[in-house]
Amino acid sequence: MGLVLEDPILEIVSGVLLLFCICYWYITTSYDYWNKRGVPFIKPEFPFGSIKDVILAKNVAGKVHEKFYKQFPNERFYGIMEFLTPTLVLRDPDLIKVVMVKDFQYFTDRGTVIGNRTEYIMKHLVNLVGQEWKDMRAKLTPTFTSGKIKLMFALMEKCSEQLHVLLMDEIKQGKIVDVKNVLSKFTMDVIASCAFGVDTNALTKEGETFFGVVKGPAFKSMKFKIVRILSLAFPSLIDFLRLNKVRPELRDFLTNMVRDSVEYRRKNNIKRNDFVDLLMNIKYTKGSWEENGDVNSKSDDKISGALTIEEMTAQSFVFFLAGFETASSLMAFCLYELACHSEIQERLYQEIQEAMERNEGKITYQMMMEIPFLDQVINETLRLYGTAQNLNRRCTQPYKIPDSDLIVEKGMKVTIPLYALHHDPQYYPDPYEFKPERFTPEETKNRHPFVFLPFGEGPRNCIGMRFGLLQAKMGLTTVVLNFQVELSPGQEVPLTFNNQALVLTPANPILLKFSHRKNI
Repeated sequence: MGLVLEDPILEIVSGVLLLFCICYWYITTSYDYWNKRGVPFIKPEFPFGSIKDVILAKNVAGKVHEKFYKQFPNERFYGIMEFLTPTLVLRDPDLIKVVMVKDFQYFTDRGTVIGNRTEYIMKHLVNLVGQEWKDMRAKLTPTFTSGKIKLMFALMEKCSEQLHVLLMDEIKQGKIVDVKNVLSKFTMDVIASCAFGVDTNALTKEGETFFGVVKGPAFKSMKFKIVRILSLAFPSLIDFLRLNKVRPELRDFLTNMVRDSVEYRRKNNIKRNDFVDLLMNIKYTKGSWEENGDVNSKSDDKISGALTIEEMTAQSFVFFLAGFETASSLMAFCLYELACHSEIQERLYQEIQEAMERNEGKITYQMMMEIPFLDQVINETLRLYGTAQNLNRRCTQPYKIPDSDLIVEKGMKVTIPLYALHHDPQYYPDPYEFKPERFTPEETKNRHPFVFLPFGEGPRNCIGMRFGLLQAKMGLTTVVLNFQVELSPGQEVPLTFNNQALVLTPANPILLKFSHRKNI
C-alpha cells in the first residue's frame, strides 16, 4: 500500500507546509536577480523583498528609500526587490536626467497605475500609457499655460476671501486652528471651482455637506490597502482582475457634476474661464502641439477632437486626486515652518507688503509672480515635505544604462528616490533645517538641477505645476498678509508622518495659533 496520512489534521498541516515551501521557492528564486547582474542591491527578506517596512507601515516610503540610498554613497544605481519584482533605483543626478529627459522614449510610462485603468474615471493623464498618454497630454498641455492659469486667478481670489473670513471667525472664538483641515477646505473650494465649475463653499457651514462627501477616501480604504499590496506582489494579476478602487458614489457624483456644468453652460452660453471651459473647447489636430517640444511624436494621425463627458470627468478627477492632498499639505507644512521661524515669517510678510505697494495695494496675478522670497519659502517646503516621496517610470523597451553593462528589461520599474535626494547633505547641508536661502538664484545655479524634482521633470512632469503653485501662493499670501502664526501649546516638534499614507502627510493635526495683524 502507498503511504497515506490517516489523520485529517496532519494532512491539512502537510498540505499547508507544502504550499508554503512552493511559495517560498517561487518567490526567493528571484532574489538573486541583481546579484547575477553584478548590481549592488538591498538584501530581500521573504516575502516582502526589500520593502518590508513600507508594507507593514513601519515607516514612510521616503525614509525607507533614504535608508537604502545611504548604503550606496558611491554608486550611480542599485537594485531592490518589491516582493518578487526587481526594481532599479537611480542615485546619480546625471543618470536621472538621462532617463527622464534625454532617453525619455524608453521610459514614457509611469511605474505605478493608480486604480483600474479600464474604468473611465481612471483614464486620466497619470494612468494613461503609450499613444493614449501622448494624445491626451497634447490636448491638455495648452490648458495649463501661464496665460490660461491666469484666467483662473479670479476664482482662486474668491476662495481666498472666504479663507480670510473663516480664519477671522476662528480668532474671534479663540480657537486653535487645525491648519490642515482649514486648508483642505480652501483647496477643495479652489479645485471644485476651477476643475468642476461649481461653488462648493466648503469653508462655510453651508458647504460642509459637500466637503464631507468628497473628502472621504477616493479609494475604499481596506480594499485599497489589500490591492496596493497585491499590485506590488503580482501586478499582472491586478491588471487581469481589473479591480475598481474608486468609490462608485464618488465617481457618479463627479460625473454628474461635470455633465450638469457642461450642459448648463452650453444651454446658457456661459463662460467661467475655468478648467471645464478649457476642456469643452479642446479641438486639437496634428502639428498644433508638437511645436512646444513637450512630447516627441512622429505620428501623422489626427488627434481626436472634443472630449466626452467621461473623458472630462477623468481629467477633472486627476485634478482632485493630485491636487487636493498635495496642495493642502504643502501649505500646512509651510505654515508650520513659518510658525517655527518667526524671523522668516516676518521677512515674508514684508516682501508681500512691498509687492502689494508696487501693485497699488492689490493682490494680483502679476504681484504673485514678483515675490522671489515666497518662491524660496515654497521651494524649501517642497524640498523638506514634498508629497511625492519617489518618482517611478516603467521601461517600455530594453535599455542599456550608459557607461555600464546593465540592460534594463522591458517592463521593469525604475525609481527615483526624491525624499532621499532632497535630504542628501551633499546637495543640501543641514538637510533637515528649514532654510529658504537654499533657493536663491545663486545657490540654485550652483546645484545640479536634478536633485530638486518636486514636480518631476521631462515630458512626463506634473502638468498642473503652475496651477498648484499659484493655489499655494494665494493661500499662503492670504494667511501671512493678514495673520501672525505661532505654534500652539503642545504642538509636536518636529513633525511625525503618517506611515500608511501614499503621500507625505502629518501623522497628527498641525495646530497653530493665529492672531490678526493690527496694521491691516
